[in-house]
Amino acid sequence: MTTLLLFTDLDGTLLDHHTYSFQPAKATLESLKTFAIPCVINTSKTFAELLSLRQALEHQGPFIVENGSAVYLPKNFFLNIEETLEDCGDYWRKSFGPHRDQLIELTNDKHDSYDFQRFSDMTCQELISITGLDEKSATQAMQREFTEPMVWNDSKQALNTLRDQLAPFDVQVQKGGRFAHLMGKQCDKANAMQWLIEVYEQQSDEPINTMALGDGENDIGMLSKADVPVVVRSPVHAPPEIPHRSDAWLTDGYGPEGWAQAVDLWLTKHGIL
Repeated sequence: MTTLLLFTDLDGTLLDHHTYSFQPAKATLESLKTFAIPCVINTSKTFAELLSLRQALEHQGPFIVENGSAVYLPKNFFLNIEETLEDCGDYWRKSFGPHRDQLIELTNDKHDSYDFQRFSDMTCQELISITGLDEKSATQAMQREFTEPMVWNDSKQALNTLRDQLAPFDVQVQKGGRFAHLMGKQCDKANAMQWLIEVYEQQSDEPINTMALGDGENDIGMLSKADVPVVVRSPVHAPPEIPHRSDAWLTDGYGPEGWAQAVDLWLTKHGIL
């Protein structure tokens, strides 16, 4: 027997890029619950955003926030973990990165050299106009703990120059679907995923087969480390290339429709559907 473990991005992947709907994936999500296959959210979204969104998705297991900056494990979700974790009310937390304030301070003097706008430079209304989020969702999106997203209006070359300038401070810049994300060097969807895979391996004697699904550049690390990497087709940008993974799947459908097609195929290949 093989234990299946799924990791998924949200925006543009499980959630439609324009409407944020997951309706086309609803039946597949129910299948995962029916067969007790963990579906781990691995997103650039904040803890505050995930609280309400997980209710809508009826999601109950661990989840990863802010591009791999932290893993949250519900206390009522029994996993035996040997290391000491942070106590965050109803959750245990494993953190990987520095606090957001450090990232803001490091880039305060960069406005004269580059054309960008950070979340900390925006009002809630400005974020609403960029994303189409409602006021509640936009407020939650701005409640960041470990990362600082920014609208990057400059060139790709300029972004690489900024990356080089921040590297000595152990800070990286990852490009997502809408935003470029400032974060600690150890913050990565792949690192957080690997840590959680090891946690699940400690609970089971069976081999684990992992699938990861994403649509943006900030998903490349996560996809490259999964047994089955799935690039979900986007209506707004070309599919990212996954280095050294000629076996990566590319969905025919966009967003949640493509997501459901890929997961259903994976479950079928394992004799579950």
